[in-house]
Amino acid sequence: MRHYKVKGLPHTVYDEYSELPPDVVNRITTDIEDASVGEWIEAHDGCYMEVLRSGQMKKPKGKNRIIKYIGTCTGTYLTSGKVDSSRRKNIYTISGQNTRTPIRENLNKHEVLFVQYIVAGVQPVEAYLKAFPTKDPHYANFKSSELIKHTRIRKAMKKELEPILKELGITQESVLEGIKTVADASEKDDTKLKALFKLSDILDLEDKSAARVTQLTGIQFKGFSDKELEEVERPKEITEGE
Repeated sequence: MRHYKVKGLPHTVYDEYSELPPDVVNRITTDIEDASVGEWIEAHDGCYMEVLRSGQMKKPKGKNRIIKYIGTCTGTYLTSGKVDSSRRKNIYTISGQNTRTPIRENLNKHEVLFVQYIVAGVQPVEAYLKAFPTKDPHYANFKSSELIKHTRIRKAMKKELEPILKELGITQESVLEGIKTVADASEKDDTKLKALFKLSDILDLEDKSAARVTQLTGIQFKGFSDKELEEVERPKEITEGE
């Protein structure tokens, strides 16, 4: 038998059936594909392990799109594949490896279209269906929500909006200057504090303003109304008397 720790708790892998305690024998399932957390399985190498995790993944295409997996103290396995008791480097990945995908900064052709549709006012789900090769709205809903959080997508949306903001005369400097003017001119401490907090919140322009572009385009961008422009020049939350 072998012992491994998972999240600080000891777990045992029994190499022989004769090693199994009576309570474990009663919890062995013969169907790995339907194994539940707390049950024990016999791996393909003849060893016995407890199921610590189980779940499903969904493939974007194919007839059988639901993929089941289980996790033990030695690794994570697809229930439709081979399950053995050799200890993985990373017990939480299907590959068992500590591989980390490099952060990609450049957009692919599908992401470029996705950003263009979003900035044009198309809802994220519809934009994903138009830009990517899928017709599944549920998958598109999940992936578009995930995609729009990526830094490279937010930066691309911000870049797409720059000509519009420039045409309207809205710059980072003008927004900062406007808020600073409110802070300097206000006689009320709460108004001044709101303005100063607003300044401190957006000083990290690269990240924070990109997040604001996400908030804007994530709903629907249809241009700026006169009322919205007034709010940009003098935000309601920091106007005098509020």
